[in-house]
Amino acid sequence: MKDNLFKFLRDCLIDVLSPEYCAVCGKFLIGKHRKIACEECWKIHIKPFSGKRCIICGYPLNLAPGSEPLCRDCFEKKRKFNFSEISYFGLYSGLLEIAIKTFKIGKRHDIGEEIGKTISVHFKNFLSRNRMDFVIPVPLHIEELKTRGFNQCHLILSAANIPFMDGVEKRYHGKKQALLSKEERRKNVKGLFSIKREIISNIRGKRLCIFDDIFTTGSTVNEIAEELIKAGADTIYVYTVARSIKKSK
Repeated sequence: MKDNLFKFLRDCLIDVLSPEYCAVCGKFLIGKHRKIACEECWKIHIKPFSGKRCIICGYPLNLAPGSEPLCRDCFEKKRKFNFSEISYFGLYSGLLEIAIKTFKIGKRHDIGEEIGKTISVHFKNFLSRNRMDFVIPVPLHIEELKTRGFNQCHLILSAANIPFMDGVEKRYHGKKQALLSKEERRKNVKGLFSIKREIISNIRGKRLCIFDDIFTTGSTVNEIAEELIKAGADTIYVYTVARSIKKSK
């Protein structure tokens, strides 16, 4: 009890000395809050997406109607991926987008930890339902890791209390995916990833889940899925914190 009271008073003092305001309602954040938003706004605006989604790429069908259960792109282009299913916690917009950007660009580990805690139950249910053997995070190249200082996927998974296998390497830097078109993204990741030799015996015949923070075109996770299948994995699933709805259509 005393420890909890001390922590609460310490957090309040930090809030007073370094004031922040809710990104949604503008309320001064003091005491119990989610680092970037008040508790109420976080719960209202950051919650699992419950609408219908494309069974191939996961895009919300109300935003890109095609021929249910496929979105327009997957229906018209007959798209296929090397993974069996993509799931995600929410859409990359509003407060969730602000939280992810502030976490990654602002290097706010505390916000990344809040994201991890928030998605934990939803992600664990997905892993259990699909009988996943291992979670494999998307890696950063060593130069990216030096620049950013942390792998956002590792931090989120740790905060979500989800064990993971760091079994993929990014062989070279590559161009920044966010600046490329769909076709350029696909070409940019070709040959970019390799599977660490020491994990190959562990993943043969296993059901694996690739984890990333954002799913946009799926080029990155699709390339990793292909390499994992070549290494002997049985089935690949993908789970991300958010699904982009701005640049993939």
